[in-house]
Amino acid sequence: MKLFSFLAAGFDSGSGAHKEKKIAALPFWKFVFNTKINRRYLAIAIAGTIVQFVIFKMLYPFPDFISDSYCYIATNLFNMNVNLWPVGYSKFLLLIHAITPLDTFLVFIQYFLIELSILYFFFNILFLFSLRKNAIRILFIFLFFNPLFLYLANCVLSDAIFCALSIVWMTKIFRMLRNPHPRDCIISAILIGILFTIRYTAVYYPIINAMSFLLSEQKVWAKLTGSLSPIALMIPFVVYTKNETKKITGTAEFSVFGGWQIANNALYMYDHINVPKSKLPPATVSLDNMVKEYFTTIPPQQRDVSTIEGTFFIKTQNAPLKKYLFSHYKSEGAIGQFHDWGMVSPIYKVYGAYLIEKYPIPFIKYYILPNIGNYFTPYLEKFSTYNLEQDKVWPLAQYWFQYNTLEIRSVSKTLQGRLFATYPSFFFSLNLIYIFTFVLMLANRWFSYMASFLRRAIILSAIFLIVNFCFSVFSTPVVLRYQVVPMIILAAFSLILLDYKPEEDVPGNV
Repeated sequence: MKLFSFLAAGFDSGSGAHKEKKIAALPFWKFVFNTKINRRYLAIAIAGTIVQFVIFKMLYPFPDFISDSYCYIATNLFNMNVNLWPVGYSKFLLLIHAITPLDTFLVFIQYFLIELSILYFFFNILFLFSLRKNAIRILFIFLFFNPLFLYLANCVLSDAIFCALSIVWMTKIFRMLRNPHPRDCIISAILIGILFTIRYTAVYYPIINAMSFLLSEQKVWAKLTGSLSPIALMIPFVVYTKNETKKITGTAEFSVFGGWQIANNALYMYDHINVPKSKLPPATVSLDNMVKEYFTTIPPQQRDVSTIEGTFFIKTQNAPLKKYLFSHYKSEGAIGQFHDWGMVSPIYKVYGAYLIEKYPIPFIKYYILPNIGNYFTPYLEKFSTYNLEQDKVWPLAQYWFQYNTLEIRSVSKTLQGRLFATYPSFFFSLNLIYIFTFVLMLANRWFSYMASFLRRAIILSAIFLIVNFCFSVFSTPVVLRYQVVPMIILAAFSLILLDYKPEEDVPGNV
């Protein structure tokens, strides 16, 4: 009770900034374990994590599945070296399965990794930055009593371990800004290399990593090595994936899904442009005929897709991309389906790229601009329902987890949708707070006399958020589970910016 009464204590406004700076002079592990207040935070976090997990698994005894979940499982069951999604998470599933096929163990490990990474992040925020009690407690509650991480860990998806490793990597590069060491080159490269095999979103991480090394006080050779080494680890995986894809589809593509995504994005503007058939690339004429037929036959009330989740033309069965696929290929099994998706992907890539190149203004108007709005209020997607509101799983999951039947149960299939209904607005608010405080600092020239480390850390956080924004808007579906890491960075640095008092900084203090 004493531990939780400590957390619930009044949010006083007393300054703890200078005390935090003095404590931060200790080695990190002593800062965590030898400081009474931090031991309390650690104890509350561990106790809270255990209690929340036990209660959650009583409500949701089975993990959550979507179609992507079965893709990851099929990669293992059919011994595939490549599939629609990176194989890194499938290898993780294989490792866990070698220990035990119990689904609860998988969910526990995923949740444990998330919480462990968040602990590392939280104590490093306290170690590196000057935050008052109010800000620390708000951040603590957000990180350790947030149902988002429970639901994330309960999904048979790559999001949990991608989030965990991304947070560790981000924490490491923030630490490097304060205490640079040559080993940072190796650690960051390995982390990004692993992350890239888990989700292709990590393709932009080398940009952030390079900027962190440029902002750091590393030696020139370390800056160059640290900036380039992640790419050196990513290239072999790209080459390997392209070669394995070519063995199945005949085309050396890195991401089969990429062609689908480009065509999908382009189709959001199609109803607002006139595409002459005579100027189309010859291989895409048949596809364009299906697209024209689709937009001329659907009811008028269904023609506006600007407010529909960003993968509408990929997921919808009667939309032209799926219709074109099924009209040309009908293979069965995981390998056969990957073959089919891979066979049409080059055509979709050419078609989508042609439309975007020829009609850039409509593309900006009908895809990019709506997607900017979607970024700030992302779709709940997976967080809206449990198991797509179905009572059963696919036979693949039954076999993998050794269920007695296909049936699964939960406390509710729609509770999470109601629980997370405010999260898009919350994400928007975090962005608004961060942007407002950042602009305020620029307008008041606080950066000019801010402590060097704090200035560089804030700049790096801004670079990460800007690059993530651009990548999300232009390249990927904007859904809440893809924005968990940015949400954590936003929450932490919004508090850091709000808590900053310029009068407490001595000009030139590093």
